Amino acid sequence: MKFVVIDDDPTGSQTVHDCLLLLKWDVSTLVKGFESKSNLFFILANTRSLSENDAKLTIEEICKNLKTVIASQAYGEKIIFISRGDSTLRGHNFLEPSALNNCLGPFDATFHIPAFIEGKRFTINGSHFVDKTPINKTIYARDKIFGYETSNVKNLLLQNSKSQLNIEDIQNLLLSDIEILNDEENNIVFKTLKNLKNNKHVIVDVENYSQLKKFSLVIKKLTKQKKFLFRTAASFISSISDKKSVPKFQTFCSHLRLRNNGKSYLPGLIIVGSYVELSTIQLKNLLEISNCKPIELDVFEFFKITSSENNQNRINNFKNSFLKEIRFSFEIGKTPVLFTSRKFMSLDYSEQFNFYHSLASFISELVAELKYEIGYLISKGGITTNVILSNGLNADYVYLEGQILTGISVVTYNLKNGEKLPIVTHPGNIGTKDSLVNIWKAFENKNNF
Repeated sequence: MKFVVIDDDPTGSQTVHDCLLLLKWDVSTLVKGFESKSNLFFILANTRSLSENDAKLTIEEICKNLKTVIASQAYGEKIIFISRGDSTLRGHNFLEPSALNNCLGPFDATFHIPAFIEGKRFTINGSHFVDKTPINKTIYARDKIFGYETSNVKNLLLQNSKSQLNIEDIQNLLLSDIEILNDEENNIVFKTLKNLKNNKHVIVDVENYSQLKKFSLVIKKLTKQKKFLFRTAASFISSISDKKSVPKFQTFCSHLRLRNNGKSYLPGLIIVGSYVELSTIQLKNLLEISNCKPIELDVFEFFKITSSENNQNRINNFKNSFLKEIRFSFEIGKTPVLFTSRKFMSLDYSEQFNFYHSLASFISELVAELKYEIGYLISKGGITTNVILSNGLNADYVYLEGQILTGISVVTYNLKNGEKLPIVTHPGNIGTKDSLVNIWKAFENKNNF
């Protein structure tokens, strides 16, 4: 059984290890995923950074190439498709699985499993929570692009579908159902799942991994006779694939750090693009370390420059000023921390998407200039990280080593000089206040954490 995960940003692999993350989805790159030794691989579609129309076109392109590869390679094993989305419900939660159903279906059912146990995101009685707080009462509900006013996943799906779904198209698998669920043919809940058809949408309650394991075992049995699709957060992926994350210890990460020809460690670079409140707290704690040098990218100044006419010279000068400052940090033995200013840009829907993409692209160009000068990269924020990997480094794929901290992954990228650059892909909404500090300490081989 091969699990193909179409991820809406590069952080959904945060609960598994030792597999490929594809940054491109041309036929030859997809073949690498199918031929890899792992039973799963990820396609980093980065659709959360795209408008609805562009996200739909991207999914359709991926599906077209997937069908080509599957038909030409004549794969004998069962293939399970998973659409990985955000555990705080930001993203194209209806559009993406709907596009997958149109292209790769028809599916008998789409299961919505937003629980992310490692991040204390649970679904109970059809409503979603961060710890014990209803999701609509958190800062994530105020997202400027994907905000919402309900914690009830069914209501959210109905709203996202824009009347394409009716209330009878969606049902719930409650904790009480999972409690009595087993894989025996006469089990009442098993029979209910077996009888699903016409792409019924099912919202699955989850509080812990034992419930996920029970559900996953039943799904594996049913996939022999049913065709299911999944829109899930990261925890379900580790449960269904049996690839639960293995923490990477401090010494492992420090050994990944690249050295120069004289065998001295190359400096690190830290990027903080995410602007959510937790990211700001983590950034503040990191900048209290005297060995970390703050370098702020003012988003208003960037907007002003990029919005002006005949702006290429100004953009180049802006870029060179940052490169100069980052390289000066290397010279004085400090770790540069490049972060976007914690300011809000009041833009309309399409302008917001375009601005975030151009900002992430600018940061990725800086990384591209520096990739042979650094020993490791820590990148905070899903969209920023994806653009760095796909545009800045022009990677076909990266290799997922595992997690340095719960929910925070380390990947390696093959440089053209034969070295493997370690990159921490740190989601914006994950970790403790000291996560960035502790990751920096691990790569710098400081005291244990």
